[in-house]
Amino acid sequence: MSTYSLPFFHIYRMNFKKIIALFYCLFVAISCVDDLDFTQLDNYKATPIYSVAAVHFTVLPFQFFEQSGNQMNEIIEITDFNLFEKDYIKNKIVKLEFNAEVLNEYDNDFILEVQLLNANYLPIFKVEKMLVSANDLAYKFKQTETLISNPSLINMRGLSITIKTNNPSLVLNPNDVTELQFKSFIKVYLDTDA
Repeated sequence: MSTYSLPFFHIYRMNFKKIIALFYCLFVAISCVDDLDFTQLDNYKATPIYSVAAVHFTVLPFQFFEQSGNQMNEIIEITDFNLFEKDYIKNKIVKLEFNAEVLNEYDNDFILEVQLLNANYLPIFKVEKMLVSANDLAYKFKQTETLISNPSLINMRGLSITIKTNNPSLVLNPNDVTELQFKSFIKVYLDTDA
């Protein structure tokens, strides 16, 4: 008889511990609940964020040379970028965030100037200048602008990027394979209540 009572007592004691643990968890879960406040939904504002790739290119040393062999100190890249072709985005946008990443393998500093262009390729906004140090393989840049302070941003149809050598007396080797890579994207913040 003792052989049967001991396992029964052991199982009963284990179930008793589980029951106490279950009641403890239930008590903690119930005691932490506060009254629901549905008025918070009235103050909620959904602001979706979209990231859109803008411009990506690589600059090699030979691109700083004219066909005649003369070295130039700057290169200008112009691209179409029609972010606002959809009326939904045009009517709901509240903020733009311009982001850029640059990988500079050159032994020279570069100045990058980005301008947002309208449909006639005229500048409507200048992004802050970027000074990328020599051999900086992880340069990052971010600038945020609101449409309230810059309503002309809604007319953006293109981008102009100027790459200048910071040292005009620098002599480049056109046969070198050193790269300057530029990647950019724009984060668009929308107000769904607008």
